Parts: sequence; C-alpha cells; structure tokens
Amino acid sequence: VARARQIIILVILILGAITMLVPFEWMLATSLSRSANSAMPRIPTLWPADPSFFNYKISLSNLPILTYYTNSLIVTTSATLGLLLFSSMAGYAFAKGRFPGKTALFVLLLTTLMIPFEMRMVPMYLEMRDLHLNDNLLALILPFVAGGFGTFLMRQYMSSIPDDLIDAARMDGASEFTIYWAVVLPLCGPVLAALTVLSALWRWNDVLWPLLIISNNKLYTVTLGLAVAGRSQGTLTGIVLANTTLAILPIVVLYIFLQRFIVRGIMMSGLKG
Repeated sequence: VARARQIIILVILILGAITMLVPFEWMLATSLSRSANSAMPRIPTLWPADPSFFNYKISLSNLPILTYYTNSLIVTTSATLGLLLFSSMAGYAFAKGRFPGKTALFVLLLTTLMIPFEMRMVPMYLEMRDLHLNDNLLALILPFVAGGFGTFLMRQYMSSIPDDLIDAARMDGASEFTIYWAVVLPLCGPVLAALTVLSALWRWNDVLWPLLIISNNKLYTVTLGLAVAGRSQGTLTGIVLANTTLAILPIVVLYIFLQRFIVRGIMMSGLKG
C-alpha cells in the first residue's frame, strides 16, 4: 500500500513538472524557429523544423541588450544586498532582541504584507519625485531594500537558533552587532539564499514600477526594455519569444544553482514560529 501510494505521488509530481515545463520548452523552441515570425504552427511543436538563431540575432542587433542587462544587474544586485542586510538585522532584533513592544511592532510589520503594491505605488512615486529621483536607478532600488516579508522570513528562521548560543556570546562580552554578524548570520545560509532568489526574481521581472518611474530608455531594465520593444515588433512571435527567453535566462540559472537552499530555507522558516 505504501509503495503504491509513493508511485501515485511520483506520477502526479511528474505530470505536474511536465505541465510546468512544456510551456517554457515550447517558448524556447519557437524562439529558435525563423518561420514562427510569419505563421505560428497550428499545433505547437517541442522542437522547430527550422532551428536557427535568427530571432536572437535580430533581438541583439536591434536592442541595446547589454545596457538593459547592466541596468537590471545594478538594480537587482543593489536591492537584493540591501534587502538581505536590513531584513536580517530587523529579523535578528525581532527574533533575539529584548525591548518593550516587540510583539506589537512585529504584528504591525506583518500588517504591511496585506497592503498590495498597487496601493503603495502612488505614494512611492510621489516620494521619489520629491527626492528628485525620477529617471534614476536609485528609484528602482531604495523602495525595496527593506520589507515586511524579508524581515518575517529572517525572524522565523533565526528563532530556530538556540538562545544558549546567543547568551554565551553575550556573556563573553560580544556586542549585539558582533553576535548578529559573527554568530547568527553564518548560520542563516539557507534562508539568505532563499531570500536572495526571491528578491532577485521580484526585481529582475518587475515591469510596472520601472515603467512608472523611468522614462529615459538608457535606464531601461531588461524586462522594461524588452516589453517596450515587444510593442514595436508587433506580431513577430519568434522575436518576441527570443526576447522573453533572454529576459528570464539569468533568473532560471540562479534558481538552478540555489534551489536546494531555497527549499530548505523556506521549510525551516515556516516550521519555526
């Protein structure tokens, strides 16, 4: 019975994986088909009959893709490093700190998770305007270097670290920052990796906020630049899907290398309250 149950679960997981992977494989195959620009096949194929890098050559030659990648790399790296730093510091304060009102402040922080980005977007825009950061990459970085989700994730994980370890460091005369930096943070590798990928995914794939705050095409990120280019390329499906493949490729590679840390970090942070 147990073996039959495992086989059923395995079959379901395989079918789910195939369902998720087929659209991406079809996107890659179509991006390699030159004829897809003139007529889409009625039945999607998993490999083109005329494989070619023509669509990618058009994308790379018609767009300043290197500039887009550079801008996205600056924004994603800076915002992610800032989020890791401030979220881990706040998470340590809520997990191991001793100060009045800690629980109330943490609950207040959690309420921010219920406010959708669309409601915060206009106040954020007005704030960036008042700071004269419109058309500046800093406007894509500063609003996202801290957040309730990152703090919550770090706090949950750090709560699993034994208090005896913290107390021993305090008895040895270590400052709170030294304990955070030298004792606690090295033990948080899995959750830091999970938060890294999640933040990189959010910042790299973001289109709405850059579209609102950036008008100079020299400051376009990959997703914004390719989205704007997609409108100008009309119904050239092969080129549009080549653009899409170029946009998501770095995130896919990052996820492949850090996937085991992501699963472990999210599971452990979710089990500890």
